[in-house]
Amino acid sequence: MAYNHMHDILAELASHNKRVFSINDAAKAMGKSKRYATKLLSSNKEVERIERGKYYIKTSNPDIYEIASQIIYPSYISAFAALQFYSVVEQSVVKYTVITIKRHKQIRVMGNVIEFVTVPKNRFFGYKKEGNAYIATIEKAIVDSLYLRSPPYSYVSEAFNIAARNKILNIYLLRDFALRMGSKKVVLQIESLLKANGFSTRHMHNKK
Repeated sequence: MAYNHMHDILAELASHNKRVFSINDAAKAMGKSKRYATKLLSSNKEVERIERGKYYIKTSNPDIYEIASQIIYPSYISAFAALQFYSVVEQSVVKYTVITIKRHKQIRVMGNVIEFVTVPKNRFFGYKKEGNAYIATIEKAIVDSLYLRSPPYSYVSEAFNIAARNKILNIYLLRDFALRMGSKKVVLQIESLLKANGFSTRHMHNKK
C-alpha cells in the first residue's frame, strides 16, 4: 500500500514496530524509489538520521536501547548498558555496547556513544526482546562483561551480588553460558563469583 503523506507513512511504520527503520522500509511503504524516499526523509522533522540509510522516528520516542539494538541485524545490547537495564549497577552508562556478528564502526546517537563488538557465531546467544529492544539476559550480560573485560571485574561482581540478592539470576543458566563461551578465564571468574556467594560450582568443567 502506497502513501502520499509522510506522516501517514511514519505512522504505518510505527504501527509495525519499525520506529527504527531503513531507507528500504520507507521506500517500500511509500511505493517509491529509495532516492525519492531519502529526499523526503532528509527534510522531515519527525525523523532523525542515525547513519546512511537508517533512521528513527523522533515523535514515537524510542529509547536508546531500542535504537542501538536495531541499527544492524542481528545484534543485541550487552555488557555495562545491559547491566544498567536490569538495575544491578549504580554507575552511569558511558557507552552502549552492541554485540553483533558483523563489523560496524562506533557511532553517536542522541548524545550517546554506541560501540559494536563483533563476536563469532558460537558466542552470539543469550539475548531476548524487551519491548522493541534486543538485550542480553542478565546471565549473558555478566558473561559478556567478563569476556570483554568491560566493565571492570568489580562492577561485574557488584552486579552479580545484586542480581543474586534480588533473585533475578538463574545460576544454572549462568554456568551454562560461561561454558558455552569457550573461555577458560570466563569460567574461572564465574567460579569465583559463585564460590564467593555460596553457590555450587559443580559441572563447571564438565560441559556435555
